[in-house]
Amino acid sequence: MRLAEIKEKQGTLERELERDVAKSATSKNALQQRILADDIADDFDGERDLEATPLAALDVTYEDDIDGAGDMIDLGIQIGKMRITERIGGLSRPRISEEIAAGISGTQPPGPQPPQHGGQTPGMEDLPDFLKPGDQYIVPTSGFLFGHMGEPPTILQFLPYRAAADRLMKQYFASVHPMAPCAHRPTLEATYATFWEEINAGFEPRPSMQAIIFGAMFSGAISIDENTPFPELAGYPKSNWVASLKMGTETALSKANFLRTTKVETMQAFIIYMIPLCRGEVSRAHSVLVGAAVRMAECMGLHRDGDAYGLTPLETHVRRLIWHQLCFLDIRTCEAQGPKPVIRRDDYDTKLPINCDEDDLTHAVTAPESSELWTTNTLPLIRFEINEMMRIIWIDRRRLETRRTTLTAVLTKIENFRRRMSEKYDHLLDVTQPIQRYAKCVMYLLTYRLHVMVLHPYHSNAANPMPPRLNQLLITSGIMIVELAIQLETNPNFQEWAWYLGAFFQYQIALLLATEVYFRPHSREAERIWSCLDYVFSMDRRLPPETKAIQLLSEIQGKTAVYMRMRKMRGPTSLSRAVPAQNVVAGTANPAPAVQGHVQQPPVGIPQDVPKIEPGYTPPLPTGPPVPQPQMVFAGVSDGQALWSLPPNHSSPGSSESSNADHGGRGVTTPAIRGGSGMAQGNIMDNIDWDTLNTLFPIDPQTGGLSIQGFHDANFTIASWTS
Repeated sequence: MRLAEIKEKQGTLERELERDVAKSATSKNALQQRILADDIADDFDGERDLEATPLAALDVTYEDDIDGAGDMIDLGIQIGKMRITERIGGLSRPRISEEIAAGISGTQPPGPQPPQHGGQTPGMEDLPDFLKPGDQYIVPTSGFLFGHMGEPPTILQFLPYRAAADRLMKQYFASVHPMAPCAHRPTLEATYATFWEEINAGFEPRPSMQAIIFGAMFSGAISIDENTPFPELAGYPKSNWVASLKMGTETALSKANFLRTTKVETMQAFIIYMIPLCRGEVSRAHSVLVGAAVRMAECMGLHRDGDAYGLTPLETHVRRLIWHQLCFLDIRTCEAQGPKPVIRRDDYDTKLPINCDEDDLTHAVTAPESSELWTTNTLPLIRFEINEMMRIIWIDRRRLETRRTTLTAVLTKIENFRRRMSEKYDHLLDVTQPIQRYAKCVMYLLTYRLHVMVLHPYHSNAANPMPPRLNQLLITSGIMIVELAIQLETNPNFQEWAWYLGAFFQYQIALLLATEVYFRPHSREAERIWSCLDYVFSMDRRLPPETKAIQLLSEIQGKTAVYMRMRKMRGPTSLSRAVPAQNVVAGTANPAPAVQGHVQQPPVGIPQDVPKIEPGYTPPLPTGPPVPQPQMVFAGVSDGQALWSLPPNHSSPGSSESSNADHGGRGVTTPAIRGGSGMAQGNIMDNIDWDTLNTLFPIDPQTGGLSIQGFHDANFTIASWTS
């Protein structure tokens, strides 16, 4: 273990030296194309004393008869605008329903028991409405992946007439291309013109050309607003166009032999096809296809930058777009179905696209200069930058579990990244322009999601309550991302791009906010939390908050019970040994006020060398008789989904340090605070450097809350949608 740490430190120092050398002799383009996440140093990685959560199962298995309803079970339950499954940020939590039931026991109104389905998984027609897929769910057809039986259908069966095709391509360039470009627009427009020239001349276009044109029309059809009539579409419903164009795209991809292709155009078509599929509702089928696409892209060399091959600036630009869109799909499917990202940062050197307008690349012989203004590539660049930081956070969450980093290090890294993103892009964004305001909302939503990704396991932990400052950071970030998501969905200026919100955010953080306001109904931000919950769950605003909270949690408990019974999961045996706790938010009393000029001395029995704690926050200490049996506690939300765990430092009855591995542990001895009873009472927050975090997240003297950029800006978040 010690040798591995030394080698990791050596690698870190070598990478820092390479960055320093590169920075001293790099061009403007090279500086702009550097991924910010690569430049965020780990200044606190020497602290390695966090505990792993014993209940954090990376994988579960399923019984053999699970497939009765196919991909439908993958999608989880739908409540309002929120959809949750048993997989929570890459970790499986199969006891969600039991824990919610324990938390609200004695307060929920009596109601009918969830329907029983015996030992069989029902078919699609028997599924309750909350388990059925929504309008964003589009499942890929297995036939095009493995090849159609018999003669493949001709492309003319699916080809729209010219006026409709023109309308769909126009829709693609207006609503899809600005969000998720996979092609150079002037080149794709020329390809579309050639496509119709060959059709009109009686020739069948090459399969890769068919695939990319059908993929663009398919994406355009999905982005159409149901309430916006288009005369060119002859009055046919959107669903008809989507179904026909989906089959046309899959047929063209099959003809183009996309599983063994070396043509960039075919890979473009496949990614354009996958972009609208991987939004709010993602099944394992989507995850498998993205994994296959990653391997194909690597076989084509897309993970190596085009500059290394001497390609033209235009060819290099397209390859960069394809690769980084694929990186985004990798993270999105991993969030939904797990278990971890396929792409690793060390496995590719493809640079970010240059921040320039597409027209600058059309006839470029040398790469154009990176612009310090808004361009057609600015929004994709923002998304790609944050996506790579999310990839790093995925790794850091595993490192937190294995005590190879600290919460201080990860939060410092996130905040440094967020500030550098703001410095790099805020001055490019004119919020009076709809597309640029949209880009700023997306940037802030995704960067504040990083806080939630890291802090959710520690929320509402009855054994070791989260310190007030970190709890406030988590809740503030959660409120902000929900308010931004509501703005992205409801602002009429964003109507053309509202269809893609599900790829960024699925409203799952609302469950954490509901838990927070249920147990802390008089918190400073309760009013803003309820404004968010009323929108997400379409609640009756006239009801008192206490009634709404019980109704909401009871509904979630009942529906998750049905889902978990149908899902038929089998997790590690240690998961079944926990006892649900009724009060999942222990230690919520207001912290004792700090006495000015007085340094608080550690309580008796605490070693003098333990890390400092947050001013005004006292961790729980053992008192009274021996500690009762451990209780499972609500541990927060991963991207908003409910998360449950045993208290830190817990070992199952009869276990020992040598058998930690049998109970989800890592076999690593963790420093702990020992009280009079001799029972280890280590707090997972003990190793936080509060001086650092207080500097990163200062208190706003005017509001008394955290000084979070944009949170109190009525022109950007609050008044944008509540007025």
